[in-house]
Amino acid sequence: MIQLALVDDDPNIGAALRELLAGTLSNRYALCGAAATLAEGRAMLIDTPATLLLLDLGLPDGSGLDLLRELSATRPTLPVLVLTIFDDDAHLFEALRAGAVGYLLKDELVDRLPAALDELRAGGAPMSLSIARRVLRSFSEPAAAPEPLERMLSERERAVVELLAVGATYNEIARGLSISTNTVRSHIRSLYEKLHVASRTEAAMKATRLGLLRPR
Repeated sequence: MIQLALVDDDPNIGAALRELLAGTLSNRYALCGAAATLAEGRAMLIDTPATLLLLDLGLPDGSGLDLLRELSATRPTLPVLVLTIFDDDAHLFEALRAGAVGYLLKDELVDRLPAALDELRAGGAPMSLSIARRVLRSFSEPAAAPEPLERMLSERERAVVELLAVGATYNEIARGLSISTNTVRSHIRSLYEKLHVASRTEAAMKATRLGLLRPR
């Protein structure tokens, strides 16, 4: 059972999530904690056994981006799915750079959340359709000159992205490199940040485009 935590000040979001957890999601997910402010969220995450966090960006006492950045440093293996009303590039790319593994607009919560959670659980990076289009459009911009490989990716990150590029799952990467799946997730978070991407497919595509993969 996946233990979900929610940080969101909108009572309608909490009610919708609880309804989903009592129905469609009841056999796979459980709510282990909920908070309505940044301060409450920080305190809750100290004590709750959350294995997945649903996070709003606009909170009464600050930005969820601050909590995202803190969790990237203190709990890098905790996946964070952003739930937000913000569909602009500034919030989107800042959230991805801060460590979010998915970005879902609130008006799609009921329709998209069950599939998004299962996608995230399988190692994906769920996004609203309009958000995914924004990410794809970013690839049409001229590519910056790549940094030297030794500064762009570590050897382990390079090995991970090479396995992503041939379709390996998180478990297969972990077995192939003799590391844990949590370590794989941590490396992939780092890859997303360094390559400014939001999914395994985009990471493989951009690494290939920048010439960061060894020829096969």
